[in-house]
Amino acid sequence: MRLKDKVVIVTGGGSGIGQAACLLMAEEGAIVAIGDIVTDSAMSTSNKIIEAGGRAMHGYLDVSNASSVEAFVGEVLRQYGRVDVLVNNAGGRISATSVLTCSESDWDKTFAINSKGVYLMSRAVLPSMIKNKGGAIVNISSAQGLLARKNRAAYAATKGAIISLTRSMAADHGRDGIRVNCVVPGAIQTPPLLRDIATAPDPGAVRKAMEGEQLLTRLGEPLDVAQAVVFLASDRASWITGVVLPVDGGITAI
Repeated sequence: MRLKDKVVIVTGGGSGIGQAACLLMAEEGAIVAIGDIVTDSAMSTSNKIIEAGGRAMHGYLDVSNASSVEAFVGEVLRQYGRVDVLVNNAGGRISATSVLTCSESDWDKTFAINSKGVYLMSRAVLPSMIKNKGGAIVNISSAQGLLARKNRAAYAATKGAIISLTRSMAADHGRDGIRVNCVVPGAIQTPPLLRDIATAPDPGAVRKAMEGEQLLTRLGEPLDVAQAVVFLASDRASWITGVVLPVDGGITAI
């Protein structure tokens, strides 16, 4: 087991990539703390893990709110005494707009969830990792942080910020024994993407076009990303830090 007895926090663990990461980490022996703004979704993931014989806890977590972050991380520390791994997965796209059409409130909310959330969560767990002389942080960005798409100004800016923050934290905390890496998913079949496809005028044509953009000719699955997350969180990646790893079917290669 690659994560035997490791205490892991996964933000946004109630669905999609976050849920897949939680389930796989539990299979690899981790004790998984699942935080999500939708508490029922976090509980569902926790129940799946426990029913399969794993160990998990769950709770409400708004990564954009410092008090919520401190309360959630504090509860994990009270129960388990440490945090070995943090997966900063929570995020979202508030609007599909350009700089000209994005409202200031949508811009601020997007940054609060996607970028500030990574800062607040990392700030909350780093003291425990430093005290224990080691840890791993895996941030989830997006291919849109590396390449341009129309009407994605705020979202792309936040995902690019996560990439830069990953490298900065890796530089700041390498001597503390803490590794910080970033996974960059492409078109993954999560609820938001599936909703976009389903609500298109011709869902079949949209899916076919998206599949045609991928060098590997298919859309990704949450498990594709979860496998990369588990690797970077595990000791098998013990000499890897500051890395930005695309898991994108090759879209950023062209």
